[in-house]
Amino acid sequence: MHTAAVRRLTGNEHMAAEFASTWQQYDLDEKTRALLTYAKKVTEAPAMIGDSDIDSLREAGWDEQGIYEATALISFFNMSGRIEAVSGLPPDEIPDSARFSEGTPDGSTPGERMAATS
Repeated sequence: MHTAAVRRLTGNEHMAAEFASTWQQYDLDEKTRALLTYAKKVTEAPAMIGDSDIDSLREAGWDEQGIYEATALISFFNMSGRIEAVSGLPPDEIPDSARFSEGTPDGSTPGERMAATS
């Protein structure tokens, strides 16, 4: 899920999961680099986020709505990653029995979709 979000952000459908730890080595535009720098700090040291971090995003071209949405998404991914870690689940794998039908456009669960296609 995390890599898929980065793929959508960058428009690079071939982005691999290791991008999360090697993004500093990529040739990225200023706006994307500022966001990833911010995301790293929100993830590793959220109590240290200050006005200068938000100002850096603004200077790179992020508006208030984008900053809010990025902060919400980064925070959500951090929370979901911690749930995965604490529960012992492999990353991005939710047991079928724990999936909510509300999370799919047609209201079906993954098990129901698998049964319908077999």
